[in-house]
Amino acid sequence: MGPKLHKGQRLRPLHPAFAQREWGVAGDAIGTVLCSYSVRDSSGASDRVDVRFASGATAWGAPAAEFAVIGESQAAG
Repeated sequence: MGPKLHKGQRLRPLHPAFAQREWGVAGDAIGTVLCSYSVRDSSGASDRVDVRFASGATAWGAPAAEFAVIGESQAAG
């Protein structure tokens, strides 16, 4: 994902169909990071994130790589 995500950052799903199928949110939904963390298992570590969307839906433990960080000017539009 690049830089570590932090609480309060605004995100948009990279893959609209995945967002709709996995989290029940519109593909262009904007969410806010509640928490970010790494999960380690036998295959290595993966960055995860809990994201709350404006619709009220929450993605718990979502792969951080499934999101793009958006700036404040993009979030307003």
